[in-house]
Amino acid sequence: MYQYLAATLVLTILPATTAAEWAVVTHTNIDNNIETKVAYTENSDGYSLEIYRDLNDAIRSRFGMNHSLNRIAGKSCPTYQVDKRGPENRSINDAACIPHRLWAEFVLGYIEGNQITSTLLHNMMNGNTITYRFILENGGYGETAFSLSGSKRTLTDVLGNKITIRTEKGFTAN
Repeated sequence: MYQYLAATLVLTILPATTAAEWAVVTHTNIDNNIETKVAYTENSDGYSLEIYRDLNDAIRSRFGMNHSLNRIAGKSCPTYQVDKRGPENRSINDAACIPHRLWAEFVLGYIEGNQITSTLLHNMMNGNTITYRFILENGGYGETAFSLSGSKRTLTDVLGNKITIRTEKGFTAN
């Protein structure tokens, strides 16, 4: 009886919106046929999260809205929060995100040599959940979360397994 009750409590505490599978997908630029490997996940609410390395060795993350009629308000950047760390809404070097009605893009860092300094990327590869909060065009508020389970393996495949990721405080992980 007690084992059943404990299992029931655990199942009801876990948020359903974070269940997601990370995968490597390929995007092809229709202007020049250049292919880009992207770490991609979509949660059960239909929101997406993509992380990729661009042609200038910048690591970018793109939060995408679901397929409803909801849109992100104006030039508003969503906040993101990994686990219980503080919420952020800026790219590296305190730069603003690139906002769009259907998505928002953040620069997580730049690869120099085979290294990148990015606490956020490190946290995304080693955390449990990332939550996005955003203001909608209609004045409402939205929130959604993604599981980070499997993100490290997928991001290592996308970024390259020889990349060393450092945090701003000096912690290093491969």
